Parts: sequence; C-alpha cells; structure tokens
Amino acid sequence: MSPLAHDVRQALRAFRGRPGYAVVAAGTIALAIAANTVMFSIVYGVLLRPLPFPEPGRLVTIDALASTGFHISNSIPNYRDWRDRSRVFSSVSGADQFVFTLTGGGPAEIVTATAVVGDFFRMFGFEPALGRLPGSAETESGPGMPAVAVLSHAFWQQHFGGDRGVVGRVLTLDGRPYAVAGVLPSGAGFPDLSAELYLPMGAIPDLPWNNRDAGFGMRTYARLKPGVPLATARSDLARVGRDLRAELGPGVAVPEVRSLESHLVGDVRAQLWLLMAAVGFVLLIAVTNVSNLFLVRGEERHREIAIRKAVGAGGGSIVRLMLSEALLVSLLGAAAGVTLAYGLVGVLVPMLPADLPSLLVARLRVDGAVLAVAVTTAISAGLLFGAVPAWRATHLDVAETMKAGARTVAAGRGRLRSALVVAEVALAVTVLIGSGLTLRSLDRLSHVDAGFDPAHVLMASVQANAQQVSTQARWLSFYDRLRERAAALPGVRSAAVTLLVPLSQRSWEKRAYPEGTPVTDANAQSVLYNVVSPQYFEAMGIPIVRGRDFAPGDRDGTAPVAIVDQTMARRFWPGQNPVGRRLTIRERGADSALVYRTVVGVVPNVRHYELDSASRIEIYIPLAQTAGRAGMTMTLALRTAGVPDAVGPALRSSVTALDAEAAVFQMRPLSAYVDDALARSRAVTRVLAAFAAAALALVASGIFAVMSYDVARRRREIAVRMAVGATSRDVFAWVGTRALRVTGVGLATGMAAAAGASRLMTGLLFQVQPLDPVSYGAAAAGLALVAWLATYLPARRATRVDPVVALNDA
Repeated sequence: MSPLAHDVRQALRAFRGRPGYAVVAAGTIALAIAANTVMFSIVYGVLLRPLPFPEPGRLVTIDALASTGFHISNSIPNYRDWRDRSRVFSSVSGADQFVFTLTGGGPAEIVTATAVVGDFFRMFGFEPALGRLPGSAETESGPGMPAVAVLSHAFWQQHFGGDRGVVGRVLTLDGRPYAVAGVLPSGAGFPDLSAELYLPMGAIPDLPWNNRDAGFGMRTYARLKPGVPLATARSDLARVGRDLRAELGPGVAVPEVRSLESHLVGDVRAQLWLLMAAVGFVLLIAVTNVSNLFLVRGEERHREIAIRKAVGAGGGSIVRLMLSEALLVSLLGAAAGVTLAYGLVGVLVPMLPADLPSLLVARLRVDGAVLAVAVTTAISAGLLFGAVPAWRATHLDVAETMKAGARTVAAGRGRLRSALVVAEVALAVTVLIGSGLTLRSLDRLSHVDAGFDPAHVLMASVQANAQQVSTQARWLSFYDRLRERAAALPGVRSAAVTLLVPLSQRSWEKRAYPEGTPVTDANAQSVLYNVVSPQYFEAMGIPIVRGRDFAPGDRDGTAPVAIVDQTMARRFWPGQNPVGRRLTIRERGADSALVYRTVVGVVPNVRHYELDSASRIEIYIPLAQTAGRAGMTMTLALRTAGVPDAVGPALRSSVTALDAEAAVFQMRPLSAYVDDALARSRAVTRVLAAFAAAALALVASGIFAVMSYDVARRRREIAVRMAVGATSRDVFAWVGTRALRVTGVGLATGMAAAAGASRLMTGLLFQVQPLDPVSYGAAAAGLALVAWLATYLPARRATRVDPVVALNDA
C-alpha cells in the first residue's frame, strides 16, 4: 500500500472514531464552498468569461454625447460620418429594438425585432442556420427595396415548428410583407437574446435617415482593426468629432468609444466584486473555524502523536497524516458544496436584476472552469487549516507529553485559538457593516420621492393595426376612443394615454428654448419630451403644483400649450411664475418653423431613468396637439380602485372590440417598473445579508466551540476557584469576560478594517455615508449579542462544575 493510500485510510479510521467532528468540519467547508462557487460562477460568467463572439476584445460601442452634456441615442447621419471618417474600424454597424404587430396567422401578436444597419451579422460572427443573413448594402437600402427578415432560432421553432422550408415565406408586420431570408443558430443573438426577428433598418418606414438631431434609440457598434488599441480609437473618434463640429456647429454630438464588455456589464461590475469579496470573507471565516477545530483535535491527539514518534514515525509521515485528514475533510466538503451550488445557481439566476443582459445571464452555470476554482479553493483551504496542527505535531516534545498526559494545555495554544476567533470576528463585522450599509441605502432608495404614485396603476401599451392609425386624425381618434372605453371599465378611476413610461428605459429627447433666447445649438437645453392625454397626471398620481391640467380643448388649431416640471421652470425662469411663459421645441429638426408653446401648468420632477438621481428636465405636450405627428404607439395608464392586474382581462376585451387586430403588450403594474429599478440594489442587499447571516452563524459556532473546549480543559482551574470561595456568578462572569474580551478585540479590528474598505462602496450607496454610525453600531451590537449567546451555554456549564469531583478527577 502506498504511503498516501495508507494515510487516507488512517484519516478515514480517525473520522469513524470522531464522526461528529468530521461532519461539522466538512459541513462548514461545504457551505462556504457552495457560496463561493455560486458567486464565482456569476462573476466568471459576467465579468471574466470572454464574450461569445470572434475576437471580442476588438468590439466596441460608440456613444453619442450631446452638447448639453447628456448621452443620447445615435442618429443615422452621425453613424454614417463616424463610419466613413474614422480610420480605426474594420466594420461599423448599428441596432435598435422595435415592436411590430404580426398578423396573418391567427390573432394579432406583438413581436420584438432588432433593426440592424451596416455589417451587423458579419461583425458579430453570426452564420445562418438556414438561408442567408443580409449584408451592409441590404440593411441600408431605402424605401421600395424588398423587405426581408431573419428569424431567431426560438421564433423559428415556436412559429414554424422548425420547418426547414421557411426561407422565402412572408411575415406581415404592421401590415407590410417581410420575406424570411434566414434563421440564426440556437443561442445566437445580440444585443439581447429576447429579439425574435432581425430586420434591415432600411426596410422600416419613416425612420429619420437624414435628420442629424433625430436619435430614435439606435446604438452604434464597431470592430477595431487588428492591432488597434482602444486608446487609439478614442483619439481617432475625437478627431472626427472635432471635424464635424467645425463644419456643422457645436451642437453635433460627440462620439465616445468604450469596449463592448464595459457597455454590457455597466455598473454591475463593482457590485459583483463587492459580493465576491464578501463571500471570500465568509470562506476565510469558515477556514478559521475549521482551523480551530483541527487545533483542538490536534491537542487531543498529542499523546497519540507522541507514541507514534516514540516508536519511530518521522516528521514527514506525521505531517502527511495531518494534512491528509485536512485535505480529505476539505475535499469531502467541496464535493457536497459543489453539488449544492448546482442547485443554487438555478435558483439565483432568475433573481438577478432584469437589466443584466440576457446574453450574459445565459452563460451563468457551474462549468469546468468554475469547478477547477472550487477544487483549488478546497485544496488551499485544507492545506491552510491543516498546516498549523501539522507543524505543532512535528515539534511535539515526546517526553513532556508522555509525562503530562492529555490534560495539560500550553498557554500558547490557547492564545492561538483566541487569535483565530479574533480573526473570525473581524472578518464577520466587516461583512455585517457592508450588509448594513447596503440595507440602509436600499431603504433610502425605496422611499425616495419618484414624482409619481405607483400604487394601483396599470400600464398597457396598445399598438393598432396600420389602417387604424394611417393618418393623424385616425391615430387621435383611435386613442381617444380607447381612453374612453378604458375609463368606463369597472374598477377604473381614471384613464389616460402617454408616450413614455417612467423607469421603462425608453425616452424621447428634444431641444427646448425659452422665449427670448436665441435658437442656437449653444443655447439648447436637452429635455425629455412626452406626449400625454388629459387626466394623465391624475392617473399617474403626479400633482399639478401650479396652473392646470390639459383640457379636451387643447387640440391642433388652438393655442399650443405645454406643462413643464419644476426643475425646468427654475432653470428657464428662475424666481418667476412659469405659467403664461412661452418656449419652443425643435419639432422636426433645425429647419422646421418655430412653434412657441404657452406653459399652462407645472408638475414635480419625475425620476424617469433611475431612482437614485433626478432626471433631466421634462416637458409634456397634449396628445391632440402633436404638430402633425402620428402613428406612435401609446401606453394606457389606468388608476384602479383595487389590484391593477384585475382590470387586465377586461381591458384586453375592450381593445379587441375596438380593433380586432390591435395588440396589447407590456401590460404590468406601474409598481413593477419601480421594482425593476430597485432590483439590482435588492439583489445585492439580499445576497450580502445572506453572507452576513452565514458569517454570524460561523462566528457563533466558533466562539461556542472554543469556549466549550476552554471550559472543559479548565475544569480543574474552575474547581480551585470555586473551592476558595468563587460563586457561580463569579465563574459565569469570568468565562463571559474571557469570551467578550476576544470578541471586543475582533470588533475593534474589524470596524477599523471596515472603515477603510467601506469607502470603496461610496459609488454603490444612496444617501448613506460609508462611515454611517447606524450601520456600524448595529453591526457591533448584533455581533456582541451573538457572542454573548454563544458564550452563555459554556459559561453556565462552568458554574455547574463540582469542585470535589473535578479535583478528584485531576
């Protein structure tokens, strides 16, 4: 039998003799490995694993920065100039998401399509599973060219049953025919896997191809030429931006380049590394706990080790035996932990924030790389908590140990165990403070004034068939009748229609100028532009703080009016009453005639993009006064008396009665948008809270184990104290003081460490300081309470020591 096999056999025999010790040690490691494996699988899938495209490091996005300082969606003229004037890209493309009404195969159905322009498919390395994929010339073709569509693999399976003869068949989208050109492979798609179709942007009617100010949601992507670094691309695009501003004026958007990976990950990077650090602390606490168990176990085996050495066992064989036990415990824990992690990943992934791209979420799993890290972590942990007992065993004095027996405890060993408890407490309090800070931040964010009341409001987008909205008169008539029908539904208190929904990540922005200000690019103010019907503010719970709401008489042909928010009022007319003032908006680009609108009302600022920062200024225009615009898909806002979802079936029936081919989509309570905005903060807080709870449990078990062992080994000392007059209360206080002293040192160390580490969380907190006294105080109080509870039973056991029995046993 090989030495290694012999040592493993000896370790298994030792575990059978003390199964409880082995189960506790392996179970502690299992929980820590499970948590670390799950967290690392997320970090690896989102941050570390290369994107699933050829040479992903060469892919970048190009953002448009408006002259007002805000990022905006790109326009077609900007896209063309950046593509044609740059010197660093091998290909450039753009994409935007649209919704269409699919008809002709049964009831009308809303489908999501990604409209693409340029070398989109080739840039991302997509190959067709069937048919072909359009190239640059076809994606940019203008009206009159044949319209084609590429199907996602899921759409092909669901709507055509995987029919390989689908190429050439025709889909009717918004009343227009699109011939199927090809099908993408399973799992292929960008920028989101939810897209069901891909259409050439040139095949979509009425897009503003020649209006540089018209950003309709398109994002630009590019592939760097081989060997071109990101810094060079940024410098080159900055040159292009300067040239365009010199030619066309300062109002031209500035191009900003960043890596595609950075764009997709966004702000979640810092949050994931925070959680990875926290779970790493939990692993360290678990290793420290098991180290204490192995130290205790090693001290109990000193006589056994002394006998082994006395009969000729060398230091190497003893070290090998001790490390074999440690590694066996660690690997058994890892096996159980990885098994648990497989299940936990499936539970955790659906809980991730909705704004994390599905392209990244689809890659979150426990794969070979994650398993390798788990095994490496387990082996490292085993070597770590097995090293000190092994080193002590090799330096054991055989004669002294045989003479003293098993009852002698060296002071140095007790100090080492106490030092490990101090380390546990310090690590735990750091995790607790981090959890407390995020909890306080979430509480502040949850109670921020968003500018609207989301309770009892149902939002539902309604897209009519093309004939119903073919002219402005038809479009207005459809949504007027729809609003009237919705308002008459049982349980509906008020109904309105709107172009934009707060926190939906969709917007429309324009340039506004107060009367008396020159209408130039240098004086432009970027504003959110919303089109709403009367009763919109009532339905959304937005109070009108000055002036009036829109009235049915605010229609084309009457004096143009607008409602502005308080931020806009203060910026345009500081210290003045904005009601009655006038402003103009560029309705159709720089060459359009100026239309001045009179402000008739003022409302609070609505947090449109996110809850943690005020939105840019917003202007509201009456639905019936949209300066000739028509065909936009609008959203119903219904304030209900009860649960908003209860109105859903009746609303669908009402829409169908009005237009059999109209489609209702994105029907959800307004509160769901708020929940989405809070999702990332909630996810981070919940996971950190779970780690903090695990840290507390490990600290409690560590203190309990050390104090129980300490009391058992000091029975003679306790008996002597009681024999010379110490009361049960004195003994209880003595044991408790020893535990709380260790806890206090750990608390002080951990709070000092947290004070430094928490400053790294500044960007993740909302209206909470990194040194928030409430979070620090709560963490200290909670850990002190846990330490006292963990000490209580060992202390009570110490008070029940019988001096006579203990001294006789000694």
